[in-house]
Amino acid sequence: MPVQMRRFSLSAGEYVYRAEDPSGSVFVVRSGAVELTSLYPETGEGVDSVHGPGHVFGELEVIDDRARTCNARVAADVTLIEIDKAELMDLLYKHPENSLVLGKSSFKRLRDLLSEESLDSDLARLREELELSIRQAVVAHESRVVKSHNGMAAIGVPIVLMVVLAVGAYWFFHRA
Repeated sequence: MPVQMRRFSLSAGEYVYRAEDPSGSVFVVRSGAVELTSLYPETGEGVDSVHGPGHVFGELEVIDDRARTCNARVAADVTLIEIDKAELMDLLYKHPENSLVLGKSSFKRLRDLLSEESLDSDLARLREELELSIRQAVVAHESRVVKSHNGMAAIGVPIVLMVVLAVGAYWFFHRA
């Protein structure tokens, strides 16, 4: 039985899949570009990698049989070929030399992931997220301090006035 591949097109900004979606197929970029992105709580969606014509993506989760770990967002109008997992395994079983295409893509991604530039950019992004978190924590702390000082003033002013009145009354009534 020949391998059935589905060819389809998407426009820039659309998603091929999102994180946590079930993974049942791999994708080959025929034209255009796809960004693999992750959602970071402090800075929003960040681009992890960009795949152009000839690149394979989505294979790691299919091989591991787990949900998608990132988003695949179309960067430029794209034409994709989708290969179902069963068809992919059948293709690789009948033509093991084709596994080199997947292996090349995966090894390139691992090399890029472990490169100095990637680590530096991840550290820069983490540094920015940390600075933002620290700024937010300082502002929140200062807000609590101001509120607590206002509360202390609300209690302290009447106490000071009572002491002044008590000293004044004592002085007035006990002067000789």
